Amino acid sequence: MKTKIILIAFITLFTVGITAAQSSDDVLNLLIQKGVVKQNEADSIRADYALNQQTIKEKQKLFNVLSSRNITMGGYTQVRYQSLQEQGKADGFDIRRARFDLKGNFSPEWEYRLQTDFAVNTKIIDAYFAYKPYEFLKITGGQFLIPNSLESTTPDSNLETIDRAQISGLVGRNKDAIGDQNGRDIGLQASGSLLKTASNRFLLDYYLAYFNGQGINITGDKNESKDIAARLVAHPYSFLDFGLSYSNGHDTWTTVAKNQDEIRIEADLAFNYNDLSFRAEYLQAQQGTYVVNGSTKDLLKDGWYAQVGYFALPKKLQFVVKYDTFDPTKDNAINDISTFYTLGTNLYPNSFVKFQINYKHKSEQRTAINKDEIVAQLQIKF
Repeated sequence: MKTKIILIAFITLFTVGITAAQSSDDVLNLLIQKGVVKQNEADSIRADYALNQQTIKEKQKLFNVLSSRNITMGGYTQVRYQSLQEQGKADGFDIRRARFDLKGNFSPEWEYRLQTDFAVNTKIIDAYFAYKPYEFLKITGGQFLIPNSLESTTPDSNLETIDRAQISGLVGRNKDAIGDQNGRDIGLQASGSLLKTASNRFLLDYYLAYFNGQGINITGDKNESKDIAARLVAHPYSFLDFGLSYSNGHDTWTTVAKNQDEIRIEADLAFNYNDLSFRAEYLQAQQGTYVVNGSTKDLLKDGWYAQVGYFALPKKLQFVVKYDTFDPTKDNAINDISTFYTLGTNLYPNSFVKFQINYKHKSEQRTAINKDEIVAQLQIKF
């Protein structure tokens, strides 16, 4: 048995550096001729080696394409079914996302990314270059994520619930003053990791960005004002993260003419230990003004969420509970707070497939209409 394991390891290592004209079969045939192994042993080794290679391929998430430079192509599709309890809202299927993601590099310091979405309306999601001469400095330019909010900067394919928390809509998503921009904008960013420990782990990540403030796929800015966004994430332990974010801008043009400040502050916490995870985040946004008793006041919006996840079967079956509340008129007498309660189940048959089912109970102060939802989503990566 030990001889068999050693031979498999030897063949695996040897075939990595072997020329294109040779293969593991050539090596085994040579060993048979030399009398090192018998024919039946070689057949057994071939079977074990093939099984081992298949296991590796199933776990592989990125696949390189032959070209003059290293290029990685990937993507995913999300098919969703919604059962909506609200009267007048039809149940049905839709293609929520259909992403194609192209990444590459010109050298160890230079890289680029182009990600597009073909669902509903074709649009560019990410289009940027990055120059990283040091671990503490990375310069990114183009269209990319606004570094504000834990959940907004989490990739859509990695979310543990089907929908994001309501406060994510205040950071360039569906409830933002400039509409749904997939949490992205066009500009420049400096980022990096600081304070490396003896265990080769960094204690702090920073992001400092300068954006147009208009969102994605805009041919040019509509005003002289620019947005500034900053984010710090501390990693005191390998399983614990703390984040703080701030952004400041001035909006003078959207789909509806406006003239207002856009200021956001945020704090978040993430805990991951074995099969247990916890997320919590608070975000407040100043977006425009309102008039009360003849005086003009800043319109503040805020909310928070807390989420717990647990893998009943490690890396296979996860249960998620989420509490999500949002107030679109903070400090105003209007009672319009909305609170969502989500129960979810995530099934991961392999590294390419994720199946999610969420039940969401919606409680809204200004309405007694039943808006509960049962949503199922199948995600397939390639």
